[in-house]
Amino acid sequence: MVETMGCCGLLQARCHRHDPQKYIIQGEIEIDRSPWFSLCASGSSVVFRLYSRDSMDPTTRKGIESENTFVMKGKELERKKHEVLSMKVPMKVIKFKLKFEVTRDFGIPGAFVVENRDKKHEFFLKSITLHYINHPNILEERKFHYCCGSWVYPITKTGFKRIFFSDQLYLPTKTPQGLVELRKKELQKLQAPGPKGEWNPWDRIYDYDVYNNLGDPEKGRLYDRPVLGDSTNFPYPRRLKTGYLNCQHVDHSRESGPARCFQFYVPPDERMSDEKLQELKNNFVEALIRFLPPEPTLPHLWDGECPDFVTKVAHFFVPKAAISKKDVRFIRSIIDFCRKLKLPSSHGGPSRSDPSEEQDIFEDIIGFFPDKEVEELDDSDKQRLEKLVPKEILDQVVATLALKRQHVSAQLPSIIAEEKFASFADTEFGRQMLAGTNPVRIRRLKKEEFSLLMESFQKKYQGNRNDLKALEVDVEEAIKASSAFILDHHYLEQFLKMINGKGVCAYATRTILIADERPYETIKPVAIELSLSEDSDDGCSMFLVPENDLIWEFAKFHVASNDAAYHQLVSHWLHTHAVVEPFIIATRRQLSVMHPIHRLLDPHFKDTLHINALARAVFLNAGGILETLLFTGEYSMELSSHLYKEWRFDKQALPEDLLERGMAKRRVRDEVVSGPMEQVGRDKSSNKAATGAEQTMFEVDAEVELVLEDYPYAKDGIEIWTAIETWVTEYCNVFYHNDNDVKEDEEIQEWWNEIKTRGHKDRNEGWYDINTFESLVKALTTLIWITSGLHAAVNFGQYGYGGWPPNRPMLLRKFLPKEEEVYEEVNIMKFVEEMLPDKFQMKLAIAVMDLLSRHTSEEVYLGQTSPQKEWPLIEDQSIIQKKFKEFRENLEAIERNIKERNKEYILMNRWGHAKIPYKLLYPDTSKPMPPISKEKGKHQPEKMDINERGIPNSISI
Repeated sequence: MVETMGCCGLLQARCHRHDPQKYIIQGEIEIDRSPWFSLCASGSSVVFRLYSRDSMDPTTRKGIESENTFVMKGKELERKKHEVLSMKVPMKVIKFKLKFEVTRDFGIPGAFVVENRDKKHEFFLKSITLHYINHPNILEERKFHYCCGSWVYPITKTGFKRIFFSDQLYLPTKTPQGLVELRKKELQKLQAPGPKGEWNPWDRIYDYDVYNNLGDPEKGRLYDRPVLGDSTNFPYPRRLKTGYLNCQHVDHSRESGPARCFQFYVPPDERMSDEKLQELKNNFVEALIRFLPPEPTLPHLWDGECPDFVTKVAHFFVPKAAISKKDVRFIRSIIDFCRKLKLPSSHGGPSRSDPSEEQDIFEDIIGFFPDKEVEELDDSDKQRLEKLVPKEILDQVVATLALKRQHVSAQLPSIIAEEKFASFADTEFGRQMLAGTNPVRIRRLKKEEFSLLMESFQKKYQGNRNDLKALEVDVEEAIKASSAFILDHHYLEQFLKMINGKGVCAYATRTILIADERPYETIKPVAIELSLSEDSDDGCSMFLVPENDLIWEFAKFHVASNDAAYHQLVSHWLHTHAVVEPFIIATRRQLSVMHPIHRLLDPHFKDTLHINALARAVFLNAGGILETLLFTGEYSMELSSHLYKEWRFDKQALPEDLLERGMAKRRVRDEVVSGPMEQVGRDKSSNKAATGAEQTMFEVDAEVELVLEDYPYAKDGIEIWTAIETWVTEYCNVFYHNDNDVKEDEEIQEWWNEIKTRGHKDRNEGWYDINTFESLVKALTTLIWITSGLHAAVNFGQYGYGGWPPNRPMLLRKFLPKEEEVYEEVNIMKFVEEMLPDKFQMKLAIAVMDLLSRHTSEEVYLGQTSPQKEWPLIEDQSIIQKKFKEFRENLEAIERNIKERNKEYILMNRWGHAKIPYKLLYPDTSKPMPPISKEKGKHQPEKMDINERGIPNSISI
């Protein structure tokens, strides 16, 4: 609710007459999320002072200052006071009027400082809008807007006043003289080292640190982890420094953490709102409740006559054999990790609980009986959860279950929502490498590489040599046609001796895949190599072709397990969350809020530092959730450090990534006229910096042509990339008129240098100088792509594919069986049961996938702006609003294009056997969140696939 409160707005608690020799500037401030302000702010508790933009005080070298203005409480506030105290009126946003007296030579207000003199309370300053009254040269209609969006803590705690600048944006060399000194002073505060001892919530400190807070050696050797970063053996991007003291015992290089999980330090402006944090907690609690409670005691359908589909499933494991009632337990062990519930289709179709449909056990295994009260957690599950989730989360789970809550629902994972057996098909296995949760690892197989592989295959293959020769011929033909590919997880071999054991059995795999001829282009595996460390006594290294259905299916499990670990640790965490964090720190330290690039990037950094801190505290920590779920266990982060050695910023640009992996070829735009948007052939060379500039590796006239036209991630991604690049180019055109403007931008140069030499100090390769307009655009486009399109592609499909653990098992507990054991049915049943993760691990994995795949109600999507941070509409920069509107329209056109492609069933990689349309790169710039229901402020049940929500601006989950 918005209320306007009265205010005297002058120096003293009583009004005084206006000095006719001075001008009046008045306006209003918006205070958000601060009930204290509406109730208690009075007298001289909050003080404002304006600074001139153009007129400088020669003594202070700052803009001429106005007189102080105090926020005062008026009669209208007194009338509302009782209502606020009784909590009948939620004071979400409060508006106060302000009035400043300034000298006649004051000119345009460019900045203001605010001093919070209250000793206890902070408030969230949302914005201030000002205008002159009766100025002879400045129209009253002209507004001076300050988008603040920041917490203002008591000066007794912070020791300094907060400064805010107007929405007008300036390159450093173009800064008005009245703001030059203030601009430098504000950056110096953010760069200053923090105080000794533990940092406080009001400290605004941005500094770098290594990953020395994942382990807890004081708990014992099992919780000891290597420090990641500033090391040749363990290189890593830097994280945000938190100021916590190092451990007092055992290892003084390790940082101790806060007493409670959610109390770690994050700069106040980087913290997510209390509402969003609570929503994330609630989502986590609901996910655990949805999937973790024990099986209801009602009779299970397995106890009845064995349905026909069980026989079909069995045929994937036991060819030409019917499965008996007593053998049904091996399948039940795979899927008996959830409850019975009739659910809607995950694609928003008609309800799948129609009793007229054939009895469908796959509908019965997700969720709860709708007429059955939720039971308490098993004691063993509760004990395991106590070690994995924060205490306040577990307490909320237990408290909710104690209330006998009913009707907890969930969508079926997309992989089984329409076709129950799709994940067993080879073509579906291959399709997921192009359109699943990890479509960024597959690459084209080269002839030289295949020749070396064949030497290894010859040693490991134990089958018919004619099959091996036929494979060699087929692959060589596919290589010539650029339709042979490889999914390489062989890097695991050096870790297997450490990883295998303690109930984990892992191979290092290499999988060769071949695509069919166009127009279908379905891709399927034709050979799998499974390797162990040379001195291993467990299992055996081997090479397989799809001649034995059972062994082949088990081998695909191991490949999927390798890929799932790579996805979580590298594609998702390292290549998005971790690598972006140093960019955010450098941006806050080196780019003024008045800098155009700071404003451009700011929406793409929303909540990232906070969500990364949460991840380190709950998911990545020693003995945490990922170490429990992934076969890589305690070596998980060490493995991601090893793969960081391959990371290069220049290859994170989507076109460069596709070219590097051989999934695309370079082509000249003039030769092939095609465009992802309705407006094609947009001329980017209009930028003045492009005129006469020498050619660089970032030639804007270059495009890529996909080797596989039906590669959904790449096809949709290139269109998104092009739209982002166009928007960034148009935006930068407003401020940079030639290459020299880029070279002389000292803040950009310091920003880029700090990223390379401090934030990513351990990676010397893959960087380039930002000394041309094109190089600046490419760097910014790459960064925005990582935070938006790339993260959306590797994050929001996790439940759709990983919510069915047999499709993406995170660990396996058995090596492949020996050939002579394959058709002994009893052993097979026991083998499958023992091969997959235990029931607790599968249930927890589903809950985590559900949590990570959900968007929050505060999400701001690509092509949208936060209501608090609209683009400036003053002076010559009003063109930005127009260009941003074009960006949004381009994204909407792209979404229409994607939806049209998703209607083409001939594009099998967009649907596959699972019939899952590729929705992860829907820009979705217009679709609202589901309406809020009246029950406890919760969203109504989703009627659309949770993958269909769009591309968030930032890495915020």
